[in-house]
Amino acid sequence: MGLLSHGGMLLQAQQANTLYLMHAVPQSNLLNPAIQIQCKYYVGIPILSSLHLNYSNTAFTYNQLASQDTWNIEKVSGQTHRMDLYTGEFQLHPVSLGYRHKLLYFTFNVAEKAQLYQTIPGNMVQMAVHGNGAMVGETSRFDGFRPGGYHSREYSMGISKVLGPYLTAGLRAKLLFGKANLTTGNTRLRASTAEENFAVLLETDYRLNSSFPMTLTEDAEGNITGAELDEIDMARYLMNRGNMGFGLDFGLVYKYMEFITLSASVLDLGLIRWKTDLNNIHGIGDFEYTGTDLSTEIISNDFLNEMLDSIINTIDMTTTHEPYTYTLPTQIFLAGSYRYSEKIAIGLVNRNVIYKSKVHSSFTLSAQADLAEKFMGTVSWSYLNNSLLNLGIGIAYHGKGIQFHAVTDNLSGFFYPFDTRTLNLRVGFNLLLGCPRNKREKMQDQALGRLPGGGHCPYPEKPGKKSKERRKSVQKLNRF
Repeated sequence: MGLLSHGGMLLQAQQANTLYLMHAVPQSNLLNPAIQIQCKYYVGIPILSSLHLNYSNTAFTYNQLASQDTWNIEKVSGQTHRMDLYTGEFQLHPVSLGYRHKLLYFTFNVAEKAQLYQTIPGNMVQMAVHGNGAMVGETSRFDGFRPGGYHSREYSMGISKVLGPYLTAGLRAKLLFGKANLTTGNTRLRASTAEENFAVLLETDYRLNSSFPMTLTEDAEGNITGAELDEIDMARYLMNRGNMGFGLDFGLVYKYMEFITLSASVLDLGLIRWKTDLNNIHGIGDFEYTGTDLSTEIISNDFLNEMLDSIINTIDMTTTHEPYTYTLPTQIFLAGSYRYSEKIAIGLVNRNVIYKSKVHSSFTLSAQADLAEKFMGTVSWSYLNNSLLNLGIGIAYHGKGIQFHAVTDNLSGFFYPFDTRTLNLRVGFNLLLGCPRNKREKMQDQALGRLPGGGHCPYPEKPGKKSKERRKSVQKLNRF
């Protein structure tokens, strides 16, 4: 099952599978609030602590769509799925802090998040390219045609606690302030083709909500005739606190066996209530386009203009300005890590996004290695965006209190950007202070049940070598 399939719309939060098991990077705590780094403090360098960029679509690459002198529309139409997603994303974390006190680990983070997306049903593309001849006597559902986007600011505070030598649990609370939003409500869009004359009957019941400085113009009958962006006061826009929301994250890390560690997390249980600069558009109506088999004329400009005029003149449009609620897509991560040797660990991550009662999954297989005393590298392979061609890489280097990290789920996208469906990058700098200074400190920290390779400057000792010392350290800590 791909990231978007079997109906429904998916708002892709981010591609982060490769990062999930890189516990040496403090930002992995954003994906599992139970993760603790072994250093006592971390401070994300302002603005540079973590920058995330992501582009993806689930249907085709640019070179598959375009050649030197033509558009390969028919070829691409054969690659569409029941529902396809096209998205671009930007994240910036200007403030990021962490502090570990004995068995507790506290985090605080501020994030700016923005995303644009469009979902398109595959049968809509098929009809646009090949016409409605193959759909005679049938009714096609286009409910999934949904544009959208958002910009929000997130303040989060988390706490993780070591509950014993094998289990660590974490919780994070998030306060959200929406800045701008475009989303669809409950929609109904159907197209039927008559058998006798190939006429197309379109049934429309479409809702579009927006929270953005924008003015809609209407005629005397209340029909929308245009939209104009208002002059934006950037200070007012960025400091807008009228669209408040909340969210919760949960996470666990469990050392199942000496060499096997399991982890799981649930992210983004919450919502945003939009109350400022509101426009709610509701279009309802039926219209019929009478013609011949549209296999040839569906692509022509004359047909598209005629069809558009028919839609505008037939659909009854009403505008209101009522608050609305947006529910966050919930993410569920399941992962396992196996320490193959002192320097190598192998992991598997399953990411599931739940939106409108639909589950959309991706999978990542990774191998982590301690390439030098203070350098960690990860190589991953992922099934993302209905594609198997995703070879990712992650690096984390710690030297003299400063850590640099860079992670991508598809490295080839940077070399062949027009031949990829996924292109993402997370990069940043952290200050790591109070890290373990000797083997005794590292052994004591490992005894508290953290993942192999988890969160300090170099890797910890191989599990099993120091079992007696570990038991003694745990007993001392429990007495303490």
